[in-house]
Amino acid sequence: METNLTDGAPREGLMLPPGMILMTGLLREPANTRPLVFAFIFLMYALSVLGSLCLTLAIAREAQLRKPMYVFLCGLALNGVVMTTATQPRILYDLVSVNVISFAGCVAQMSVLHFATIVEGFILAAMAVDRYLAICRPLHYGSLLNGVVAAKLCMLLMALAALFVSGEVILGSVVKLCTKPRVVSMPSCDFMSLTKMSCEDTSANVAYGYFLIAVPAVGSLGIIVLSYVGILYECKRSSRRGGQHKAIRTCVTHFCVLCISYVFVIFMVLQHRISNSNAIPITARSILSSLYYIFPPALNPIIYGLRTSEIRQSLSKLLHHKVIST
Repeated sequence: METNLTDGAPREGLMLPPGMILMTGLLREPANTRPLVFAFIFLMYALSVLGSLCLTLAIAREAQLRKPMYVFLCGLALNGVVMTTATQPRILYDLVSVNVISFAGCVAQMSVLHFATIVEGFILAAMAVDRYLAICRPLHYGSLLNGVVAAKLCMLLMALAALFVSGEVILGSVVKLCTKPRVVSMPSCDFMSLTKMSCEDTSANVAYGYFLIAVPAVGSLGIIVLSYVGILYECKRSSRRGGQHKAIRTCVTHFCVLCISYVFVIFMVLQHRISNSNAIPITARSILSSLYYIFPPALNPIIYGLRTSEIRQSLSKLLHHKVIST
């Protein structure tokens, strides 16, 4: 029998099997909207994966694109595949099946999702530093950063993100769930939702949640802001030479991606920590949270592909080669 919430609110007396958690899903009600929602999410998921893989292939096959900015872009695209795969297939499953998840499955999804979120912030910060060096330190840029160094830095950032997430995994795995309705009022599991379902003291969990906001999240944003302040100062101080002008154009693209990503991240962080967050309908919260996992991974390859001439040329060569070979 399918366990479901028609109004998105937890019901008293709702019985779930031990160790199982109810997911509100995304627009499950009314039922006649499910096929449309399913088709939309499936389309966006396919667009995200295909776009990211095409972008990565276009960069990897061109030796001239193996530069720091494009290496970071590859890392961002592949990380988007991880992020969207951790969420959208699960949402699709919840739309057509029983919208419950095991405790272990919830912890696993939370871990992968938060890992990808932290990695995204780190890579965006690295891209901002790369642009700062290219514009403000053009004579030393080649000696400070190259494609190999950028690839190693991406791996280091992923290892650092895994270290941060390991604390969540440890604290989340030992949460003792209450017997009251265990409901995640979001389409995906997250650390604070698990914490709110605990019957025991969760001070350590809450403190670690704030630690993750203060260090990796705010730290990445701080690096981005400082880098762009330096770039703006340099642009105001000096004339725009050819190489700098090209680097500045990539800054505009990077800034568009930053805006798309951080608007949704800020909402996700605040919704668990503002006292009147329940005033926002659960359906609205669910949609807004899902947008972070749906739109950035799908739009990032399009934004960079359309605004970067080198990537457009590589994609054109790739498509032309495929057409001829067939």
